[in-house]
Amino acid sequence: MVKHQSNEMKQREKLSINEEQLQQRINNMSYGDEKSKDWARRWLDVESRGQVGLSLFPVPPIIERGSGDKLYDVDGKEYIDLLSGFSVSALGQCNPEITKTISEQAGKLTHYFDFPHPERIEMAEKLTKMTPIKGEDARVVFGVTGSDSVELAIRAARYYTGRSMVLTAYGDYHGVTYGAMPFTTKGGMRPYFHPIQPQDSGVGYFPFPYAYRGPFGEPPTGESAEEYTLSKLKHYLEFLLESKETPYAEGKSGISNVAAIIVEPFQSSAGYYIPPKGYLKFLRKIADEYGILLIVDEIQTGLGRTGRLWATEWEDVEVDMLLTSKALGGGLPLSAAVARADILEAWGPGAHVSTQAGNVIACAAGNKILDQVSDEAFLKSVKEKGDYFANGLRELQRKYPIIGQIDARGLYIGLEFVKDQKTKEPADEEAQQILEACLEEGIIFEKGGFFHNRFQLIPPLTISYETIDEVIARFDKILSKVNTK
Repeated sequence: MVKHQSNEMKQREKLSINEEQLQQRINNMSYGDEKSKDWARRWLDVESRGQVGLSLFPVPPIIERGSGDKLYDVDGKEYIDLLSGFSVSALGQCNPEITKTISEQAGKLTHYFDFPHPERIEMAEKLTKMTPIKGEDARVVFGVTGSDSVELAIRAARYYTGRSMVLTAYGDYHGVTYGAMPFTTKGGMRPYFHPIQPQDSGVGYFPFPYAYRGPFGEPPTGESAEEYTLSKLKHYLEFLLESKETPYAEGKSGISNVAAIIVEPFQSSAGYYIPPKGYLKFLRKIADEYGILLIVDEIQTGLGRTGRLWATEWEDVEVDMLLTSKALGGGLPLSAAVARADILEAWGPGAHVSTQAGNVIACAAGNKILDQVSDEAFLKSVKEKGDYFANGLRELQRKYPIIGQIDARGLYIGLEFVKDQKTKEPADEEAQQILEACLEEGIIFEKGGFFHNRFQLIPPLTISYETIDEVIARFDKILSKVNTK
């Protein structure tokens, strides 16, 4: 009998990694000495091969300690930290004040289930005052991870409105748990949920208006890419919400089935993309017109990352719900959904629960974070450092045309690599070469992008000007070898 291999099995073979390939990756680690390689072997002997580190790096550096804007591996090699634990270590590694707060709180109370304690109450008070929520009053619901806050927000929106549909943008990242994955449009993740896809039938998608590589094609002569892309998106969404032949709404009858629109103000995991000005204002207008809730996922963009407390503030938009996590816990797991009071007061006691939600130590550290990142002088310093960093990168762009696009707002920086600046053909292989060369030179960051050709630079908000200068110098050295133009 002939055995036919299913497409699913073929796909699994393509996605998987075998022992020989793993050992080859370890042996080729030019950025790690023997101690690092030994630890890598130990790691891969006991952890799942589905570990995210193996998708971002050949083998991630085995980091042992950190201080400020530097990381050190088990061999003592120093790395400039342009990762910040994916925007978690916003005030730098082992920040003395945060470390002291964690130590002191651990000596008083470490855990109290999902119940109130002073640090949690103080954090909720701060969040309700500093979040751009529409209306007079706001409320908070705590979680542990960013995915928690997304799931809580979606449940709250559907319960409050009595509607099922939720819209989000292609390229947005809202988590990869079963409840959050339907709102994350990463095709490469879907096979790992076989055979039951995390496809929530109440989810609709629309294009993200990235003007440099627009989903609607090139603009007509004389029209800017930003204006053209946003105008096309407006037409697209208005058509969906007015036509009776979509599941979302029926404009003539005044029927809307959409509970919420959930978006990242800037797309983070996708590649650190900044949309055209007016994107959020338009979504706010659409939401108001059709009685839809507007939810912004500020899990990576918030807490000072862009030079404003929230990226939403760049358009001066008030939202119905705002989600925050990552930097919120000062390095410890913590998330929160902040929403209009009427939304979070609609459900009754026991509607949500999580053992570690609002953990005492995380809230204590988080209160210190909120005090720091909400300080106007601090936010000004983030913006100024971001401008300085971006100017250095633009000098490199003029020197090396392989850098096709730079998106920068504060210390939220995305670089796009292309084979040709006119055709914009993605330089994905070259980007991978540059990434590995950077690891060898002692710089660590994430690579992503719609076409695997973007760098996401996420330094601590406390990075020094001297470290920024060193990053530019090392990039210059590497690009002079990799670039072929």
